[in-house]
Amino acid sequence: MIVRVSLCTLIALTALACTQRPAAEVADVVILDAAVVTMDPAQPQASALAIRDGKIALVGDKEAVQKWVGEKTRVVRVAGATVLPGFIDSHIHAMSGALSLDACTFADAQLALAEVAAIIRECVARTPGEGWVVVQDLNAAGFQADLKALDAVVPTRPLVLWAADGHVGYANSAALSRAGITRNTPDPADGRIQRDRKGEPTGFLVDEAMALVSKHLEKPGPEQRERLLTRALHDIAAAGITTLMEANADADTVATYVALASKKQLAQRVTFALESAGESTDQEFARLRGLRELARSQPQLRADMIKLFADGIIEYPTQTAALLEPYLDASGRPTKNLGPLYQQPEALAQFVTRAATEGFGVHIHAIGDRAARVALDAFARARQEGSQRSYSIAHLELVDQADFARFRELGVIASLQLQWAEPDNYTVEAALPYIGPERQARLYPARSFIAAGATIAGGSDWNVSTFNPFEAMGTAVSRTNPKEPQRGVLGADQALKLSEMFAAYTINAARMLGRDAEIGSLQAGKAADVVVLDRTLDDRSSVEQIRGAGVRTVFANGTVVVGSAD
Repeated sequence: MIVRVSLCTLIALTALACTQRPAAEVADVVILDAAVVTMDPAQPQASALAIRDGKIALVGDKEAVQKWVGEKTRVVRVAGATVLPGFIDSHIHAMSGALSLDACTFADAQLALAEVAAIIRECVARTPGEGWVVVQDLNAAGFQADLKALDAVVPTRPLVLWAADGHVGYANSAALSRAGITRNTPDPADGRIQRDRKGEPTGFLVDEAMALVSKHLEKPGPEQRERLLTRALHDIAAAGITTLMEANADADTVATYVALASKKQLAQRVTFALESAGESTDQEFARLRGLRELARSQPQLRADMIKLFADGIIEYPTQTAALLEPYLDASGRPTKNLGPLYQQPEALAQFVTRAATEGFGVHIHAIGDRAARVALDAFARARQEGSQRSYSIAHLELVDQADFARFRELGVIASLQLQWAEPDNYTVEAALPYIGPERQARLYPARSFIAAGATIAGGSDWNVSTFNPFEAMGTAVSRTNPKEPQRGVLGADQALKLSEMFAAYTINAARMLGRDAEIGSLQAGKAADVVVLDRTLDDRSSVEQIRGAGVRTVFANGTVVVGSAD
C-alpha cells in the first residue's frame, strides 16, 4: 500500500518535530521574575531557575529558563522576591525542642521569684497528681532561688526548673530526695552541685549535675517522640530550613529520625553530631560507629560528626565558661576563677585524632576564649597527623584576638548563634560586671572572624532560642535588641552585612557539614532545596524588613514542603 502525504502535512509534521524538545529538557518547576541569590561565585545573581527530578537544572535569566517550560511545567512567578538555597541550621537541638513543645515554660522571660512562683503553680494545676513538676526555659542569668524558696512554692512534689540555656537547673527538696542527692553526693566530672556554707545542696545544679535529676524523669516513648518531632520539623521547615545538624544527638534521637525517614515523613536532610563525653576507648567508638551505621540506613541522614563540650556558659551565677583571664567579682576585682575545662587538652587532642582515623569530624561547644583555644589546639594536632575531617566550634561568645586567624589556617568553621549578639540581661547584667567592659564589647565577635578570613556558619541552638533565621540575621546586622531598643548596641564593630549572613546559612553551613557538593548553592546538578521569600532582601534592607521577613515557598529536593508552587 502506498501512503500519500500532502506537502502541507509534511510541513506541519516538520514544524512540530522542531518545536518539541526531548522530555529530559522539560522542567518540573520554573521560577521566574526572581531576585535569585545563588551562592555560586561564578554566577552570584540570576532572575530565574528551573527544577527537574529534584535537581537544579538551570539557573539564568527568564529567556533561558523559559525554554524549559513544557505542557506540565509549574511556572512560579515571584514578582522580584528573593530566592535562596534552602537554609541550613548548623547547630540545633530539634529533638529536645520537640519534646518541650507541650511543656510548662517560663519562655526565657526575665522574671522575679514571685512571677516564677505563679507560673510554677499554674504548671502544678496543669499536671495534677504526685509526679514530677517540670518547668522549662527559665531565664537563669542572675536568677537565684534556694531550697527554702522552692519548697515554699511546691512543698511535697518533686520540682525542677530547667534553664533556657540548657546548662543549669533548680530542684526543690523533694526532687533532690527523689534523685538521691545529699551532702555526700560528689560533683560529677563536668558539673557542680552548689552547696551552702554547711555543705548542704542548695538545689542549684550545673551541667552534668542536672543529669542526676533528669535520669529520674519519665521518658517519652517512640510514638510520642515521632509525633512531636514531626510537628517541630514542620515549623522548622516553615522558617526555610531544609537541612540541619542535630547537635548532641543520642541513640533515641537517631532512632526517631530513622523511623520518620523510613516512613517518608522527613523532609529535611539531617547530620547528627553524636553526643560523647570524649573518652578515647574502643567501647565508645564502637558505640559511635553503630549509630553511624544506623543513620546510613536512610539516604537523608548522616552521623559522621561527634559533639563535645569544652566548657559551659559565661553568665553569673553559673560562670562555667573557660576563660584566659579570670572572672571579676561584683566589685570588679579579679577572682581566681577561670572557669572549668570539661575536656583536658591532651585528652581532647587524642580523642579528636582518633575520631579522624575512625572517620568522624568533631564539633565542639566552646563559650570562653580558653575553651576555644584548647579546641583549636586539638584540631591543630589532628591536622598535623593528616586529618582532612570537618572541624567546627559552636557559640564562641569570647575569642582571643590571637586565635581568629587560626580558624582560617586550620580550616575550622565557626558556628555562630548571632541572635544572642544583643544587649540583654545575659550580656549586660549577668556578664558585664563579671568580665568587664573590654571583654563585654568583644562578645560574639562575628566581624573579627570574617576579617581574619575565617568561615562562619549560621545556627540557632534551638530550643535555647528561636530557630527563625531572620531574627538571627536582623540581630547580626544591627547588634540591637528589638524587645529593649533602649539598651543600644552590643559591639557595633562586630556587625555583619545581610549577604554575609545569607552565606552563613547556606554555602558556609553546607561546607561545615561536608555537604557543599550537593547543597548550599543554586547550581545545575545540585539538590533543588530552594527558599522563596515573601519580599526582596539585600544589603540595603532595613533591620525591620529583615526581622519581619518570612517564607512563601520551600522546596526540598524539588518538592514543595511549605507553601505552594502557584
